[in-house]
Amino acid sequence: MTGTLYFLSMLLIGFSGSMVLPAAVATAAGDRNSAIDFLMIAALVAFVAAGTFVALRGRRKRFDRVQSYVLLVTAWVVLSAVGAVPFLTIGAMSPGNAIFEAVSGLTTTGGTVLINLDKVPFALIVWRAELQWLGGLLTLLGLTLISAPAGIGGLPDRHIRLVGIEGYRDRQRLTAAVRDISGFYVAVTLACIVLLLISGIPTLDAVCLAFSTVSTGGFVPVSGMVSSYANPMAEVVLMTFMLIGATSLLWQRMVLLGRMQMLKQHRESYSVIILACVMGLVYAAVLFRAAGSASVLSPLQALREGMFTAISLVTTTGFEVREAGFAVLPLTLILFVALVGGGTFSTAGGLKHYRVGGMAVQAYRELGRLVYPHAIRPAHFGSQAYDIQLMKAIWSFFVAAIFIVALGSLALALENMNYEGALIASIASFSNIGTLYSSGWLPIDAPRWPGYADFNGPTKLILCALMILGRIEVLALFGALNRTYWLRR
Repeated sequence: MTGTLYFLSMLLIGFSGSMVLPAAVATAAGDRNSAIDFLMIAALVAFVAAGTFVALRGRRKRFDRVQSYVLLVTAWVVLSAVGAVPFLTIGAMSPGNAIFEAVSGLTTTGGTVLINLDKVPFALIVWRAELQWLGGLLTLLGLTLISAPAGIGGLPDRHIRLVGIEGYRDRQRLTAAVRDISGFYVAVTLACIVLLLISGIPTLDAVCLAFSTVSTGGFVPVSGMVSSYANPMAEVVLMTFMLIGATSLLWQRMVLLGRMQMLKQHRESYSVIILACVMGLVYAAVLFRAAGSASVLSPLQALREGMFTAISLVTTTGFEVREAGFAVLPLTLILFVALVGGGTFSTAGGLKHYRVGGMAVQAYRELGRLVYPHAIRPAHFGSQAYDIQLMKAIWSFFVAAIFIVALGSLALALENMNYEGALIASIASFSNIGTLYSSGWLPIDAPRWPGYADFNGPTKLILCALMILGRIEVLALFGALNRTYWLRR
């Protein structure tokens, strides 16, 4: 476990440094107590992590595949626990609420127990937005450094060399890849901030919105929705960067490097964009029809709201521009789209289009075998060839994901939730689109479902577990708990 502790200590050192931003915001706002709290927490975490790092630096660090899974799982749990401390000390929240808010932020889920943000210190609002941004970066690093090289859930690694990774045992390559991915992520975030500022969004709000958008997180720094800003230009900016966040990092690298042949063969990111556009047109048509006339809702406004809602859903961001915006379309369709999620090598949640595409290709082949049982047909989804081993991995992931969602639904139902609400909450948590649950699925005259703030401690822990399982690609947990490996140690 030496290697796991060594790399975890490095993560904690960087994580503690991220608390400087909310401390600076608190100082600028004249909130001296919050600034001191953030700096003290950061110093304590950095001290413990640095001590562990120094103690292990000279020792031989065995780091095999199972330990990489352990690191992946441990990182999400430990960083969530550390991220909850400011909510406990500054926000005076209960342990259950603090853990829920931190996990929801770090996993970019966007569900919140905070009802009136006007009473929350702005430094804490910045911190939860930054948690989402850090969670998005951690997601990309975990996918490219651990999950894809190990082939978890059939993740493709054919073009992973585009971010400088050809094997996760070479430390120099890993360092270069971390620097490369982090630099690109920061550059995209800065571009989003600048464009939001140009559109007229206040500075700190622009920073928080950019953090939430690039990470496909969903936290809004004000009480209400994105439409509270009444800024159509800002909504267009957010739509653009939500799509950037939910499309493949490798595809984006192909675009920047001008790899035209690879771009022609790629399919997944185009699938994400096309689905978002089609859903947007459907949303716009339904909204315009419900309005009744152009004087109530103009076609252009309906198109903008429809596209924003659809992109937010497909990318699993969870922003809304009107009350119960997601609930305009049938619940079954919305849950399916949310469960599919965005693209691989992105910050979006869900099963991913790549896996769904693979299962569709195999289903098509099997239907063909009914007529031509001896035919030999190559199976491709763009440039990715699907062989039997890859399909086994994809189906294993799918079965594990459905099992976890079903188990989560049952556990939530046993906590006195109605089953429809339990299913929505389970899928929303696993696909990391927390606002889906609170979108207003019941008729206006029906009793309201309990909000996240109304849940008891065990229910919040179940939701937190679902969020983390969705982020670590489920199968990593089973790999980390491999009984044979631990018995042989």
